[in-house]
Amino acid sequence: MYSLATKTSRKKLAPREEPYYYELRRGLRLGYRRGKTAGSWLLRESRGDHFVKRRLGLADDDAPSDGVSVLSFEEAQAIARGENRPTVTKPGKYTVAEAADEYFATRTAVTVHDRHTWTKFIEPKLGSKAIADLTTRDLERWLAEQAPPTDDREALRAKRATANRRWTVLRAILNSAHRKDRARIPNAEAWRAVQPFQNTDRPRKVTLPDAAAAGRLLGELEPKLRALARGALFTGCRLGELLALRVADVADGRVHILHSKSGKPRHIPLSAAGVTFFGQQTAGQGAQALVFDLADTPGLRVAISRAMRAACTAAKIAPAVVFHDLRRSYGSLLLNSGAPMETIRELLGHADMRMTSRTYAHLSGDTLQRTVELHLPSFAVKQKKRRKETT
Repeated sequence: MYSLATKTSRKKLAPREEPYYYELRRGLRLGYRRGKTAGSWLLRESRGDHFVKRRLGLADDDAPSDGVSVLSFEEAQAIARGENRPTVTKPGKYTVAEAADEYFATRTAVTVHDRHTWTKFIEPKLGSKAIADLTTRDLERWLAEQAPPTDDREALRAKRATANRRWTVLRAILNSAHRKDRARIPNAEAWRAVQPFQNTDRPRKVTLPDAAAAGRLLGELEPKLRALARGALFTGCRLGELLALRVADVADGRVHILHSKSGKPRHIPLSAAGVTFFGQQTAGQGAQALVFDLADTPGLRVAISRAMRAACTAAKIAPAVVFHDLRRSYGSLLLNSGAPMETIRELLGHADMRMTSRTYAHLSGDTLQRTVELHLPSFAVKQKKRRKETT
């Protein structure tokens, strides 16, 4: 039997979907489902030939107990032993917000972006609704609201692509709840019948054409932003990854990204010029100092967007690149130099090859053409010399 009494003992348990059980008495067990950062309590009670399971609430691993939605071990035990415990009473409504709480507490690869999507776009509209009461029409209406109509076809495509990403987060929350508590959520037909927007997955393909264009762009940026842009070109990092980068994360000729969008760390080797640049950027700084200190810039992301647009105009770069295009430029310049697509995937931290292939497919064709022309022989036919006939 596992020790669940203290936060310290629970944190020693490995995250997993299957709960760790603590037997209260024969046929009645208190369960603890361990997530990456926190866990939740559930109750399992024998009913002859089957078990009845009910969720009790979140564990007080990282948040203080409130006796209602967040429970200590003692509070969870008291509920589990009580005459009105959830396994002997009619289960209450299980809301989308409750499902989200448990999803984020127990998932091992939740990103900051997922939490932002929940807080800003899902919770205000659907958080208080009971999952069992949701209808396909409710969910389709919510999805449509995420992409209001516009006459600009490209803008509409982009909005629908964003709406589909938000729908992916909501669907994951609902599927997780259905899988864990089928007594209160007997089926998932309401959301499985929802069709996301079609033909939206068209990645942006704007990149800097060559190193000369990159040099012109950098020359038009003010020093702090120029350093940030050079960091992107040397590493292919996202803006958020660069802004979070600390001096200790640059070591051994590599940049170490500890927290990426995919939830997995990655380690990016630097070129000789990259090593020199980051050495200059971090010289004399403490290990925890930010490599790119732009915290004092008001409205940073808006300021970066405006500065990039102005620099492209001054450098005569068209179409204009946004900051994220520097990440794509890193990949395209490597690909055009003959780097394998799988290597680029690893460097950029894409979860699988589909994202890399979609982004760089148009360039891959050109690279393949050049490779064939450069390396494939001509297969010229050599004619045998015929002897002259003598008479």
